[in-house]
Amino acid sequence: MSLAFKSLGKRRIVADDERCNGCLICQLRCSFRFEKAFNLGKSAIRIDRFVKGGIDYQITFSDHCDVCGICARYCPYSALRWISESREGEEVA
Repeated sequence: MSLAFKSLGKRRIVADDERCNGCLICQLRCSFRFEKAFNLGKSAIRIDRFVKGGIDYQITFSDHCDVCGICARYCPYSALRWISESREGEEVA
């Protein structure tokens, strides 16, 4: 299992590559938020497909990612989780 994450302040997005199905909904929603257009190249999250004894996906975040959580909100496979620490280490998802 490969977990990637992006943190900014008290917010974090945790990505579980093994749950990813490669649908690209997260990438499309992200690009629409930033550019008001569905353009995979304008997204702050990237899903790369590779074949290694099966089909697997790698999730990465660019420096442009502001950890807004829109990718996690629209992921139908729960491959992305948005976590916000409120008070004294308490996690809110």
